[in-house]
Amino acid sequence: MYIIKLSTNKYRATLSKTVNGKRKRYTKTFTTSKKKDAVKMAQEWESTIMCKVSTDCSISELLDVVWSTVIKNKSPNTVDGYTLCKERIVKTLDDIPARDLSPRIIQHWIDKLSNSEIKSTSRNKRTYSPKTIKETYFVLSRCFSVAVAWELLPSSPCHDIVLPINNKKEAHILSPNDLSLFINGLDTLPLDSKVLFELALFCSLRRGEILGIKDEPIGSKIVIDKARYRTKHGIDFVKEPKTKSGIRICSIPDFVKSDIENLRNYHNDEKKRLRSAWINSSYLIKAADGSPIAPHAVGQRLTRYAKKIGIDHVTFHQLRHTYASIVASSGTDLVTLSRLMGHSNKSTTLSIYTHLFKDEAEVGRNVANMFDGMIQSMTKSHE
Repeated sequence: MYIIKLSTNKYRATLSKTVNGKRKRYTKTFTTSKKKDAVKMAQEWESTIMCKVSTDCSISELLDVVWSTVIKNKSPNTVDGYTLCKERIVKTLDDIPARDLSPRIIQHWIDKLSNSEIKSTSRNKRTYSPKTIKETYFVLSRCFSVAVAWELLPSSPCHDIVLPINNKKEAHILSPNDLSLFINGLDTLPLDSKVLFELALFCSLRRGEILGIKDEPIGSKIVIDKARYRTKHGIDFVKEPKTKSGIRICSIPDFVKSDIENLRNYHNDEKKRLRSAWINSSYLIKAADGSPIAPHAVGQRLTRYAKKIGIDHVTFHQLRHTYASIVASSGTDLVTLSRLMGHSNKSTTLSIYTHLFKDEAEVGRNVANMFDGMIQSMTKSHE
């Protein structure tokens, strides 16, 4: 392949390839201001052409050709997950020519994955979960869809596949006794951890949503419109919710609001004390040096706290489930509860009624007041 400059911001690549004993030439024009960008674009185009004209293009080669499009506009963590699926496909699916792949072969591969043992640090035998298998199949199907759209293949073999059933586990919530222990022990925690757990239990916020809250004055309500995550390479990134229902207004109980104010004052004191050693992250929840706390460290804090107060292991999702249980027991209807939780599984008909937003705000305030009353009642009972 060779590239020539046609004019300002225009380059043309030419590629020759032998197909069925005959020499064929391919050309394509690219519009870009830099030659190095033209070279990169031409190389991607060359990979597409090479795969298209080859009768022996393997599955791994096909995945490489379409990969940049498959992961385009995906979040870093999603890209990491897709990459693991791609590696699993290449490792477990016989690297046969892509044109030879059929629904029968894919079904056999899926069934084999369901029964395959994977390496584990525990003594118990482990197999791929239905969720993992479905995600892996989705990535394979997506790659073949792109290949068909690019006319690299006449059709996709990813159809009429029976996938394993994912048995959903019942949502675990804190028992009344565990909930009492959890709440009464919060005052023994550092303020960062206390506010962290309170926002999950009393405001139904996800871990990433809590970590995405900025270190700014917070009133009786807060808009939840972003979440912070960290890739396996240690790079932080912020993303918006996948659906509009994920963006919502969260009512803050007065005691949580007070703890947030105390936390911000504590951070200001630490900033003065540590001076240049203080990193001063822009987020509300910080590490001891003021830097953004790592998401995995948040889970570790919750695990240590549960062990300290003598209850079973608990996750942030279980705190959200407990919130949902308490709110539902107060008589809140399902649609409003779904909105408070930031879920997207409401029917379109119900979601178009604008009066629900007002009802949601009123119920949210009532829920916050209910938690205030609960804390006051529990405090008095332990005096």
